[in-house]
Amino acid sequence: MKVNLLRVGAALSVVVMSAALASAKPAAANVTRIHISACPKGISIQVVEEDLSLSAPRVSFNVQPSGPSASANLVGSTTSDVPGGIGRLFVYWNEVALAPGAQGDVVARGARNESYASFIVDTDCPPLGSVRGSAFEDLNRNGVRDPGEPGIGTASWKLTAGGDWFICGFVGGDSTFGPTVLPGTYSIIPVAQPGWLATTSPRTALVRQLGYASLNNDIGFVRAPGARGDVCGQYAPAPAPPQPLPPPAGQDAASALTAFGSFNTLLLAAEIAGISAIFGAPGPYTFLTPTDVAFDRVPSTTLNRLLNNPRQLATVLRSHIIPGVVDATAISARGRTFRTLSGRAVTLRVQNGVLYANQAIVGESAPTSNGVVFVIDRVLFVN
Repeated sequence: MKVNLLRVGAALSVVVMSAALASAKPAAANVTRIHISACPKGISIQVVEEDLSLSAPRVSFNVQPSGPSASANLVGSTTSDVPGGIGRLFVYWNEVALAPGAQGDVVARGARNESYASFIVDTDCPPLGSVRGSAFEDLNRNGVRDPGEPGIGTASWKLTAGGDWFICGFVGGDSTFGPTVLPGTYSIIPVAQPGWLATTSPRTALVRQLGYASLNNDIGFVRAPGARGDVCGQYAPAPAPPQPLPPPAGQDAASALTAFGSFNTLLLAAEIAGISAIFGAPGPYTFLTPTDVAFDRVPSTTLNRLLNNPRQLATVLRSHIIPGVVDATAISARGRTFRTLSGRAVTLRVQNGVLYANQAIVGESAPTSNGVVFVIDRVLFVN
């Protein structure tokens, strides 16, 4: 068994070649390698297979902390339920409190072979990034999620960075998906289940840094009785487009939001409310900034009411600004509550490796000369 150790950021990645189950009966390997990122606050395990005709492998886990009298503090197993694919992300635990230096091993049992990997928990490393979105019923067939279009739990997705690597999976019962990935540029392709057709074209998702999430990657489908559905493997991986540059360092929040290019509604609303100067004020402040897509999700009647009531709109927008700079790395699952400029409270917490502001997901952050910008996927305090 050949083992290669690679460093990806601060995380430990272990690549292990496949070993046959029985030497008397040569096996065509379907589980070919295992990637592990083990950190004190989380562990991600990815199994890669290359024979789409075989059944999905079963993966078992045993994380054993160091020390002769210590007991295992992480044991589990899972079976893949995704369509055929080259790359499969099986499990991601967060806030598991693994001790640095703890040792563990992973076994992936496929139809014809097994793969093994061992690892040591690194001293410290940030969480992986993620690509987050949801599946919806595209009632008007325009490929875009409009207000009132419901989520569906009968859809699949394909994520690829180009080349021959991809991950396929189902959305959850709440219609959402969020595979964890390393930083990079990815294409997201909707994969319809039988009785449905996809209406959304492949989308591009950018994960700039470890711990960041690419938000609002919604994929639409329409009912089509008799449709056979799509197969994940039938789609050729799309080449990854070039990554846009992040906003230059040293800008204030107003300039950074303009450079991002996806906060036009927020900046317009700030002008209408008469508070646009706050984004250039000395601060420092933590700005929770909803994207244009987040504003699109607000019911049109609610948004129009706010835009026609500058005073009420100003209160809502000031509820997205926290005095001082919030350190996202200091936020845990227990969460911390902060008072905003409007007096309303916002709670930041980490759940399953994702940073939340109340019920909004924080996608990424950008330091500014007057604080920090946290990109969020929904508008807070709107009814």
